[in-house]
Amino acid sequence: MEQKQKPRVLVLDADMVPALTISRSLSHRNCVVDVASDTINPLIRYSNSVNAVFQYPDPLAVPELFVQWLLEHTRNTYYDLVIPVTERSLVALSEHRGLLSHIRLAMPGPACLEVALDKAKTLALAAEIGVPLPHSITVSRLDELVDLRQSLKFPLVLKPVRSIGSATGGSSQLQVSYAFDMAELESGCARVLQFGPVLLQEFFSGIGVGVELIARHGKVHYAFQHQRLHEVPLTGGGSSLRKSEPVMQPLLEAAERLMAALDWTGVAMVEFKLDPQSHKFCLMEINGRFWGSLPLAVAAGADFPSMLLDLELGGEVSPSRPYRNNIYCRLLSRDIHWYEAVLRGGVDKRIAHVPTGWEVFKGLGLFFHFRHRFDVQSIKDPVPGFVDAGRVLKSYFHRTLALSREKAFFSRQRRAWRKGVVAAAVANAGSMLFVCYGNINRSALADVMVRAYAEDSGISVTSAGFHQQDGRPADVVMADVAAQFGVDMRAMRSVCVTTQMLHDSDIIFVMEKSHYDRVCAMDSSIADKVYLLGAHSNAAEWPAEIADPYGRARTDYLACYERIAEAVDNIKSVIAVRVND
Repeated sequence: MEQKQKPRVLVLDADMVPALTISRSLSHRNCVVDVASDTINPLIRYSNSVNAVFQYPDPLAVPELFVQWLLEHTRNTYYDLVIPVTERSLVALSEHRGLLSHIRLAMPGPACLEVALDKAKTLALAAEIGVPLPHSITVSRLDELVDLRQSLKFPLVLKPVRSIGSATGGSSQLQVSYAFDMAELESGCARVLQFGPVLLQEFFSGIGVGVELIARHGKVHYAFQHQRLHEVPLTGGGSSLRKSEPVMQPLLEAAERLMAALDWTGVAMVEFKLDPQSHKFCLMEINGRFWGSLPLAVAAGADFPSMLLDLELGGEVSPSRPYRNNIYCRLLSRDIHWYEAVLRGGVDKRIAHVPTGWEVFKGLGLFFHFRHRFDVQSIKDPVPGFVDAGRVLKSYFHRTLALSREKAFFSRQRRAWRKGVVAAAVANAGSMLFVCYGNINRSALADVMVRAYAEDSGISVTSAGFHQQDGRPADVVMADVAAQFGVDMRAMRSVCVTTQMLHDSDIIFVMEKSHYDRVCAMDSSIADKVYLLGAHSNAAEWPAEIADPYGRARTDYLACYERIAEAVDNIKSVIAVRVND
């Protein structure tokens, strides 16, 4: 009797933890599992569930090359199923779906996937079928905010309509932000609108709840619910600790209506915000692929990867037993950052719940609970867990070492200003260069403020940044703040820094240590003439670095202006002595 051939599966986005869960699940189903990602050494490489590991071009930076790689790879190696795990690959595959007809892709149809990827379309559908929503407005142009000024109620959540945004220079993974006044709203929208429309939503306070499901032609065959216990950052983000709980009927019904309206086939996670007191809820979004908390679902008995395999290869969802409630699952590497964030404090209490001491202690106690599991660490597949823990320890060792070196660096920089080393360099300089990242805020402002003053001193003043695009005007918010103090930035245009510029400058001012490291990496011989502009002050409340205000509140722009103005005053005083002499 001929032995049945094992199904062969390719899992993409292998650098993500859910890919490891998928691989482990499918290997238990006697599948041959290959994995691929754009990283060199993903954690999944060490799993005993993996047959082979491949690397492909970055789907965000070069989607065409990524698709070409997949085409060539699948022509050389046959796969029964290819599973994209994140939107990074999902978006690229959906845009080039016509080229991939020979591949069975575990992804929903183009029409319903488009609705899931576009938050504005998701909300429009939800409103049509009566699923509760937070009040939302879609903005496509910055000037639209003028007409909305009187009707907006802060705080507002700013969500890019698409998580993957495209602009000049390629695609980017976009993040959710918050605005508490018009200034923050304008700067936040300006940042997002270069990639596409932005969704303004009223802030709905509550806990994060996800209904995870698998459906066929719009009918939900299995559903699972989790509650987020820890989120990183504390203001809302990926969960690091969650628990399984019974599916709430109103949430399930809302998810079922959405799936039916979309005629959905495949896995999905419908995310809600739930008020635990009133039990009111609002739809947040639909994740049309596997989700970050997948390890919890599988640990609790809801084996979605196995169910998806049956759906894709057999056409039906195999019956599954009820999952276990009150199972806890923790992503160790991220949860450490949660505890660190709690200890550091400084969280905006207007939009984030600050854990009590009891909540922190309870979270630690769960480590010893018999229902506690880990996303990565597993007795049956131990090596990835050890590697993950080792990477965490290594990262904290290097962070500690870096902090020590950073402290010494800042001390040297402050000492150079305090002991007159910087003043002497300015007094003898024939050329001066200011450097920041984008050359549209900090370095541009310093350039304008010093250049006019230094014209009679024989010092040539210019500025540049690391951003690759030349010719960008000054940030509109910074230009407006500067104009209030009589500083005109309208003529400024960004310039990308070059090695020749560094070499030709007698003294170079940077805003952050990272800028110092980057310019020294470009030309190691210039280290002795590079100084932190913000190190002029010994005030404890003013750090040696001058933070980038880009996309932040107007008050941050004003604080940046004041820091630079004070530093420039120091430079001007040296130039004045030079001119008088």
